[in-house]
Amino acid sequence: MVKKIDGSFFLNRKEAIDYLMRAYELKWCITTWQRGKIKVSYETKQSDRKYFLTNAYKIRSSKNIQFSQKDLDAGMMY
Repeated sequence: MVKKIDGSFFLNRKEAIDYLMRAYELKWCITTWQRGKIKVSYETKQSDRKYFLTNAYKIRSSKNIQFSQKDLDAGMMY
């Protein structure tokens, strides 16, 4: 479930992938751990394969790590 903390939205892994797939019209998107960060790999509709690294957040009310929507959007801009 999406959580809003201090005006920022935090999504779990499934929500983050669903968000990126719809917002940026991607063919596919996956996440993996890499050196303490999360690597988000994806392919665009134009068949360009790219990736970016983002931070993982642990929120008290959740057992799972969360992604910041702002971090995801910033990663997609590069």
